[in-house]
Amino acid sequence: MDNNTGTELEQPLISVVIAVYNGQDAVGRAISSVLRQTHPNIEVVIVDDGSTDNTSRVLEGYEALGRAGREIRVLRQEHTGRAVARNTALEVVSGDFITFLDAEDTLLPHHLGTLLGRYEDVATSESGSRTVVCANAFLCTAGGINAGRLRYREKLPDVRRQRSVILDRNFGSLYGLFPRYFFAEVGVFDPEQVCVQTWELWLRAIYSGWRVDRVEQVTSITWWSEDSKQKHQECLAAGEERALRQTLRRFDGKLSTRERAAVQRRLKNGSALVAASQAAQALREGRGEDAKEHLRRTAEMMPTQRRVRIKSAIANLPGGTRWLVNRQRAEDRCVGYTTHLQC
Repeated sequence: MDNNTGTELEQPLISVVIAVYNGQDAVGRAISSVLRQTHPNIEVVIVDDGSTDNTSRVLEGYEALGRAGREIRVLRQEHTGRAVARNTALEVVSGDFITFLDAEDTLLPHHLGTLLGRYEDVATSESGSRTVVCANAFLCTAGGINAGRLRYREKLPDVRRQRSVILDRNFGSLYGLFPRYFFAEVGVFDPEQVCVQTWELWLRAIYSGWRVDRVEQVTSITWWSEDSKQKHQECLAAGEERALRQTLRRFDGKLSTRERAAVQRRLKNGSALVAASQAAQALREGRGEDAKEHLRRTAEMMPTQRRVRIKSAIANLPGGTRWLVNRQRAEDRCVGYTTHLQC
């Protein structure tokens, strides 16, 4: 080994976890995007969650590419879901830091280096070592990548507001840089969660004293589909209720009166995620009054989400619902979502 390689391998080891199920057409791009990272010391742990297509053959090819600084491990298990697959990987990872990548998404080459640089800056503060650094992402839809459409369109709440805002919406990302001891403190993924497992993990993290820091720079590309939300409303509702009830049980003595009331309000009024999805669908179908009611419910359950509050306010203006209908349809055309559209 030459001196340069030795120096590179002294850099912190970052483990990138990829859980994949029937991802033969996409997982290769995801793995390649990790291998192209500028950070020199990476371990890729891929869990094939019982795929029945040619995913295993794709992974065999990549497994053979492993080398110093680019270790590749492939684990195989019966199909048990993404949460369990990620937990399987967490049992064997070796990195000083851990991050995740879905099989249909890609990292830009500077992703890991950017996050690590930011973490090294914030870790010098008193609470910085219990920080997860995230970044922004372009959303890729059926209509392609739109540089103006980002994964996070609202500002990251400051540390003092993160406890209250996380009850409304998830502002954390699994593509962030997690210090290894994060999972020892917070725990692993809830195997019973399917649709909101990321939000549930961040609820635990924030109320365990962790914070989120975000680099506004775009460092990844994530796949987004409105159709998925429409198809999985029951799953979203059940997952949201489970996460909130677990929060009440786990942190009963740590919740303020206001925080407890916010959780109970969400439980009483039903799923905010489903209400938001129903509002969008009502706008697509030109049902303005239904959309107004769904937006009202969503804004009531998620008071810190600025875009929802603005939409709800517009819906109550003269001609507001018609404007929102036209805006929703224009947005759907932009992202390539055409199901149930009326002309």
